[in-house]
Amino acid sequence: MPRSLCLRYDCIDKVRVAVTRNGYANQRALADDTGLSLATVSNFLTGKPVNYRTVEELCRKLNLDWQEITTSSDEVISTPPPQSGQIRKKKTISINSKTGEQQLIFHHFTDVGKN
Repeated sequence: MPRSLCLRYDCIDKVRVAVTRNGYANQRALADDTGLSLATVSNFLTGKPVNYRTVEELCRKLNLDWQEITTSSDEVISTPPPQSGQIRKKKTISINSKTGEQQLIFHHFTDVGKN
């Protein structure tokens, strides 16, 4: 059995809905209830590899069958590969150190394999 699992890409939205459906206002509330770090919960909800036992615990709290929504971290990349010619966007939040204002910045990338 693998040591870590990650959400299947096609199940990420389903799991995010389960968070609110089960009474958690946000990721922090789920982290507090489980005793896990916010970073661990965030990794789980974004499809990054997480310890097997952690996945079981989170799925139990969210009333989900972990076997239906996860895959071994060895078997899958958490984001789907881009299709030829597809433009990908990366979001970054910039914080002004003097004013504390936040600014959302989008970086656009084109598919490297595009002809």
